[in-house]
Amino acid sequence: MKLFSKYTGILIVLLLAWFLWQAFQEAARVKQTRERISVPIQSQDGSNAKAEFNAFEQIEGTDILRSGLYVTGDQEFMASYKSYQPIQNYIFFNSTKKTFYFLKPNDRGLLLSTLNLTETINSPMELKKIPPVAFAYLVADQDTNNDKRINQDDLKKIAISDASGLRFKVLLDQVDKLNSTSTVKNNHVFLFYVSSNKLRAAEVDLRSQEIISTTELKN
Repeated sequence: MKLFSKYTGILIVLLLAWFLWQAFQEAARVKQTRERISVPIQSQDGSNAKAEFNAFEQIEGTDILRSGLYVTGDQEFMASYKSYQPIQNYIFFNSTKKTFYFLKPNDRGLLLSTLNLTETINSPMELKKIPPVAFAYLVADQDTNNDKRINQDDLKKIAISDASGLRFKVLLDQVDKLNSTSTVKNNHVFLFYVSSNKLRAAEVDLRSQEIISTTELKN
């Protein structure tokens, strides 16, 4: 009986050590993913700035990889976020053509959120496995409240691009919040957003990138 208890204790210690090792490996992997690489860039006004970007991730169903770009050095237009620094642009890499390109030409402003536009609804855990048809972005690129910075407190815009990060286009401005989207059906999608404190739905044709209709919730 004592021998059995001894081996049981050893087994428990070994299992605990294995779980701790797995936790350490996962923490190291997450840390490596979150580490940013800094490179010098030339800002629009000719001054020196620094760009930081995360590890590139494959966009499901494409040969395109994407990384978030965080440009520092333009303090007047930097947002004051304590927990994280919002993305200012995306860098895309086409692994077939071996070319880099940016989502939008202007690096000023922020991409406050990015939504995958897909043809099916799945849980957030499975969303990365679904090939996107396009992307929708909540953009803040103007200091509308005159506080000398651009952040979530300013009026925003809604933009879209295709799944490869090309054809970036602003569709709506004077937006308070991007709530959610419908699934894509026949290349049409509904964007639900708040503007002037009113809930609205914009139907968008993803082929032409035009708004087909706008519906407003009546009080």
